[in-house]
Amino acid sequence: MKKTRNYLKRDFKKERTADKLSVNERSLLMSKICSKNTKFEQFFISFLRKKTSLNFKTNVVKIKGKPDIVFTRIKIAIFLDSDFWHGWQFPRWKHSLKNDFWREKIKKNRERDRKTTIYLKKNGWKVIRLWEHEIETDINKAIKKIVDLLQKQTQNKQNIMNRTASQKCAKRHVVAIIEKDGKFYVGSDWCRNPQKKCPRLPGEDYTKCKTICDQDGHAELDAIKNAKGDTKGGIMYLIGHDHCCDPCLAAMKKAGIETIIFNKYPKEFNK
Repeated sequence: MKKTRNYLKRDFKKERTADKLSVNERSLLMSKICSKNTKFEQFFISFLRKKTSLNFKTNVVKIKGKPDIVFTRIKIAIFLDSDFWHGWQFPRWKHSLKNDFWREKIKKNRERDRKTTIYLKKNGWKVIRLWEHEIETDINKAIKKIVDLLQKQTQNKQNIMNRTASQKCAKRHVVAIIEKDGKFYVGSDWCRNPQKKCPRLPGEDYTKCKTICDQDGHAELDAIKNAKGDTKGGIMYLIGHDHCCDPCLAAMKKAGIETIIFNKYPKEFNK
């Protein structure tokens, strides 16, 4: 792959010249420019399919920002950003643009990109933004960014599945999963000395859990702790047990969790 051209010195010369069109005429012309499937996007997507054989969607309108590449199951959104239109190192060359139209246009694009990234991350998405010159300089390195994140996300999901794959007994291993805006916070507890039959009578306190079964805590409280305050309006999934003790119920109410689902995984885990 050839080395990147010097974008700061070369690529924006045409855009520096005075614009002979009025603001309305320029706006109409801009609206007709294709915003997706540009040449460098087509080239990268084609190369990514050929190189990795990965399954992904492109230009997904339903997702905020219309990401160029989307892995829906593990919530990864990838944007392929043009150096000029998305303002790579814009503060360094914005004053070279003689027409305010272009300056304002790129400024708004950059702000929209920033808000889109923040929104997606808050809703549990992992976001990668690849610049045009990154792809041109070393396309394999750009693809490696995607593959590395895919592997990490897949492993994270598998780790959670492994933690929830407990054998059914009285109460050997309990896993609590808080689902909040597409994010998951996991807690667990173990009975280090499990009995074939739970020694605790219905409604009895947890003294026997600690003294006989050597239980190491409460999965619900562990999940709330791991969420670090991001719990209000969340859903608690409790796998391996069929009820919550009063202290855990009080903690969940304080954390703003009102819905508890027993022995069922979040929908995301069934995909």
